[in-house]
Amino acid sequence: MPTLPTIEEEGKLSWLRLMWKYRLQFQSMASASIIFVGCGMRLAWSIFDTPAGKFLNNSNTHNLMMSWFIGVVLGAILAALFVQRVTKNVAYTSSGFLLIMAGILNLFLPQHFLAACYSSVSVGAAYGLTQVQALVTGSEVAHKSIRGMLLSCERIFLWVGVSVQVFYTRVWYNLEPLETQGYNMHHIDQLHGTAMAALGLGAVILALAHRLESPLLLLHQEREMAVGDTLKALHGQSTTELVRLREDCRQLHSARDWERFVDEPEEAVASWRRWARRVLPFFKVLLLRCFATLVVSLSYNRAFLVVSWHGLECDMNCLYWLAFSGLVGSICGAFIVDRQGRRKLCSLSLFTAGIMIVMVGGVFEHLESVKKTFHDINLHAIALLMLLFEVVVAGGVAVPALIYTAEAFSIAHKARCLAGILILEQMLQLGLLLAVFEHCITISVFFFTIGGLSFVGGVLVFLVMPETKQLTLYECLIKFKKVP
Repeated sequence: MPTLPTIEEEGKLSWLRLMWKYRLQFQSMASASIIFVGCGMRLAWSIFDTPAGKFLNNSNTHNLMMSWFIGVVLGAILAALFVQRVTKNVAYTSSGFLLIMAGILNLFLPQHFLAACYSSVSVGAAYGLTQVQALVTGSEVAHKSIRGMLLSCERIFLWVGVSVQVFYTRVWYNLEPLETQGYNMHHIDQLHGTAMAALGLGAVILALAHRLESPLLLLHQEREMAVGDTLKALHGQSTTELVRLREDCRQLHSARDWERFVDEPEEAVASWRRWARRVLPFFKVLLLRCFATLVVSLSYNRAFLVVSWHGLECDMNCLYWLAFSGLVGSICGAFIVDRQGRRKLCSLSLFTAGIMIVMVGGVFEHLESVKKTFHDINLHAIALLMLLFEVVVAGGVAVPALIYTAEAFSIAHKARCLAGILILEQMLQLGLLLAVFEHCITISVFFFTIGGLSFVGGVLVFLVMPETKQLTLYECLIKFKKVP
C-alpha cells in the first residue's frame, strides 16, 4: 500500500526553501535593513574610522564620536512614545528622511564640524527608532521556525554597513596619491554623504512599497478582515493553519498583563513574585546586550588597532578585519540560532569567549608589567585570537541577545522595555568612550573584566535563561515570566 502524502515539517526544510516560503516576512524587514546599513556606516565613521583623523583630536572631536550614541538615545525615546500605536511605516519613513538629511549635510559640508555632529545625531536617532520598531514588528510577523534568522537581520546589516565604510575608506586612501590627500575636490565624506542619502531614499521607497502590518497591531485596531489577509500573505498556509495562527495572535493579544502568564501564588508571596516577573526578564536581557556592546566599543577597537599594526603588519587602519569578523559571526549565528537554540549557543559562546579574552588580557598585562614595547613580542597570534573572539561574540552572544530582547516582553510593554534596554546600552557605550578619553582603564583590566563577565554570564545564561527555539511568542512569554 503506498504511503500517504504528509505535510513537510518546517525543521526539515532547507534554509533556501524556508527563506523563499516566508519571503514576505523578510521583505517586511527590507526597509529596516537598508537603514541599518546606513547606521552601520555612521557607527564605523564614529568609532572604527576615528574622526580624530579628520579634525583636531580635542574635546570637540570626543563630542563628535559620542554624538551617534546620543542620537540613538533620542531615537529610542521617540520609539517608546509611538511604536505599537501607529503603522511601522511611520518609524521607517522618518528614519529614512533622517538618513537623507544626514547625507545632505555630509555632501555639502564635508569638513564642517557642526554639520558632522548633527548628521551623526540624525543617523543615531534613525537607528534607535528603527531598531525598536524592527524588533517589535519582526517578532510579530515571523514564523516561529525563522524568527531568529529574521531578527538577526539587524546585526547582519549593521555589520554590513560597518564593513562597507571601513573597506572603502581604506581603498580610497590606497588609491589617492599622497600629494593630493586633503586637497582633493571630492572629499571622502562627500562619498559617505551620498551613500547615506541614497540609502535613506531607498528605505523610504521600500517602506511605502511593503505595507504589510503586524497582525497584532491590526487586531488591536479591531481590523478583523485585515488580520486574516495579512496572516495568509505572510504565512501562505492552509485554512487549518491560518485558524491556528489567528488563535495564537488572539491569545498573545489578550494576555496583556504580566500576571496572566503564570498561576497566581498565595497572597503572602504574590507581591514579590509579581515584581520579579516584571523586572527579571528585563535584567536578563540587559546583561547579554551590554556584554555584546563591550565588543563593539572604542576600547576594543583601539586595542585591536595597536595589535594589528604589529601582529598583522598593517601600514594603516586594519579595523576592516574586525568588521568582517563581526559580519561573518552574525551570519553564522543567524543560521545556527533557529536550529541549535538560543541558550546552548549563547552559553557555550560566553565560556569560549571568556577563555580567549583572558589569554589576550594576560599578554597585555605582561607587556604593561615588564614595560616592553609591542615590537618585543609576536602579536600575530593575539590579533587572530581577537578576530576569533569577535566572531564568537557576534554570532553566539549578540544574535541570541537580540532575539531574546524581542521574545521576553508582552505586547503591552514591549516598545518601552526595548527602548529602555537600548538607552542603557548607549549609556554604557558613552561611559566606555569617556574612560578611553580620560585614560581611566588599562587594556589588560578591560580584557580581564570582559573575561570575568563572560564566565559569569555563561553560568547565568545556562541557569536562568529559557530556551525559546521553535516556540510561539506566547510560549516564550510563559517561560520568561516563570520565577524560580
